[in-house]
Amino acid sequence: MMIAIYISGENMQVIELKDKKDIRLLNLLIDKYHKQGSKAGLAKNRYFVGVVNGYWCCGAILQNPGAWINLFQKFSLSQSNSYFLRRVTKFCPGDYLVEFLELLAEKLRSEGKELIVTMGYSNHSNTLYKKAGFKEIGMTKSGKPVFVKPLG
Repeated sequence: MMIAIYISGENMQVIELKDKKDIRLLNLLIDKYHKQGSKAGLAKNRYFVGVVNGYWCCGAILQNPGAWINLFQKFSLSQSNSYFLRRVTKFCPGDYLVEFLELLAEKLRSEGKELIVTMGYSNHSNTLYKKAGFKEIGMTKSGKPVFVKPLG
């Protein structure tokens, strides 16, 4: 069995998945490695993986903000050119999720996107988002912190 280990400074690429088989595999990996699973089948998602030396090391699901209209309206966030980060997780040992989120943000910035929005956990430090440049802007009614990463 071969395990991929990411060492900071290796050349990570962020790739958007389009093939349905690849998307199904990403959903299976997120189901296995993320405590909330993938919630596969949500409409208008975009799927990304961080690839190092040919191995998928992490992945993310971005969702159209329409499903989160109340959240975007509560915090007066632009929906027209933004995404909600539905899931992000790693699949192999190493510390690379911050770099993955930064590279993903750069990719979206190059497309003219303005904002990534996500929710953290109320019982968690949410260090990943803070290290990747997300700013906490408030709490949901259920007490979950809301983070944004401006891309402009």
